[in-house]
Amino acid sequence: MLKKTLLIVLFIPLFFNSLYSAKNSRTTSKRRPFPQTTEVFVVGGIHQSHERAKLYTYQRMGQLVSELRPELLCVEAEQRYIDDGSDRGMPYDFQKFMVPLARKQGIPVVGIDWWDEKRGDTWKQLQKEAFADPTIAPETALLGGLFRLLNGYFQERDFAEINSPEITALWEAQNEMKYKVFRQHPKYKAIDEFEKDRNNHMVENILQAIRLHPGKRVLVAVGIDHKYYIERELRRRGIRTLQVDEVISTR
Repeated sequence: MLKKTLLIVLFIPLFFNSLYSAKNSRTTSKRRPFPQTTEVFVVGGIHQSHERAKLYTYQRMGQLVSELRPELLCVEAEQRYIDDGSDRGMPYDFQKFMVPLARKQGIPVVGIDWWDEKRGDTWKQLQKEAFADPTIAPETALLGGLFRLLNGYFQERDFAEINSPEITALWEAQNEMKYKVFRQHPKYKAIDEFEKDRNNHMVENILQAIRLHPGKRVLVAVGIDHKYYIERELRRRGIRTLQVDEVISTR
């Protein structure tokens, strides 16, 4: 049983990475609705896991602003809390160093998150119930195991490894498996629906920011579980999304 589980864990990222590359190559030939000089890099934060990370720390997140030199920062926060200066709800990995440094350097900061309180509360409760549901225990155990493996990896590796296409592909595989499992149970479908609605709102808010700041080098800072979805949807809309090896080689 352990061997089978290990094979699944090893196979999933390879499969989705090939799928990821195929999608990327197909979208590059499409006509771009935005200036071709617009470049977007999506950096995935690991939220509370930064506290235990040896390399990918909160301070490291702040350093990325200077290293990547964005002209626009889109961050996982609601715009209304950016406007009032409270930064309420902004994950600490962006709030502590990244956003203050961007503001100090005169880089525009745009909030791209969306949250519905009622649906969000339901989403939190349903996730607790789903992961305690014995009828889907084998699937949720596998999902939980993948998450623990990733958290262990995050503690040992830095920005480039954690934001690599391979880790992004693994997150995609994990999330898509979760959605498939939950969609089969009417009670838990709302988990899938809420997460996809939130991701789609983020994508639309990023596109709006790009329209208002055309031709810029854009850094999108979100939790790492949002990274694959945002990259995929931006590519589908003709936006050039950079991979980690590109931003490292050009900084």
